[in-house]
Amino acid sequence: MTDHLTDARSRARDVLSGETHLGEVDDWRQALVTARDGAMLIWLVWVAMRGLDITASTGPVLLAAGLGISIYLGIATSVATRLRLRYCESELERERSEIESNPEEEREEVRALYAAKGFSEPLLGRITDILCADDDRLLKLMMEEELGLFIRHINHPLLVGIWNGAGAAIATIVLALPVCFQVPASTDFWMPGATSALFVVLAIASARVTYRSVVPVVAVWLGLAVVAGGFTYYFAAFLAGRS
Repeated sequence: MTDHLTDARSRARDVLSGETHLGEVDDWRQALVTARDGAMLIWLVWVAMRGLDITASTGPVLLAAGLGISIYLGIATSVATRLRLRYCESELERERSEIESNPEEEREEVRALYAAKGFSEPLLGRITDILCADDDRLLKLMMEEELGLFIRHINHPLLVGIWNGAGAAIATIVLALPVCFQVPASTDFWMPGATSALFVVLAIASARVTYRSVVPVVAVWLGLAVVAGGFTYYFAAFLAGRS
């Protein structure tokens, strides 16, 4: 039988060893969503400036703001990943302590869990005996069934922050850098078109890695950009006294 705690410790060592690949669906999904959020913020900054009737070259502003936002998003996802790791570790230790100090109470919890699944005596008693015969197996069961925590590989928080920040930075550069070399009037075509195209690409990639239908994801992401952009433009124009 696989020793659950040994396996968990091995995975923890993998986390701290600095593995750099995007190994899980959630890794890719989060990186793509962070890139989308970076692009969304650049889009909203540009729309707000248009609503305020700021006609000067917006490229340097967008580039500086976007890279700053990328750093923020990278740090935020890194901190969130670290907190998730700490939470899983603390719950693992707490559950293990409960199994060691209150085995009968844990046994009754197992009975209740499987009774709720429709099992009855004598099968319920045999299942309970088997599951409670090994502390490692019981720990895994309680983590997953009681707490809904599935122990799996999680990359180091620093690496998570780096690739999420990089995703947002790439989106920023794609949208904002060309604006630095355009006349203000041409950005009225570039920003809506480039933002839409980038959102479509990111939405398709997100749908593919999460095995979802492409069309609804694309529609939702584009809809978010339109609604948020429309509100930002008209509210900025209202503040500027233009409506």
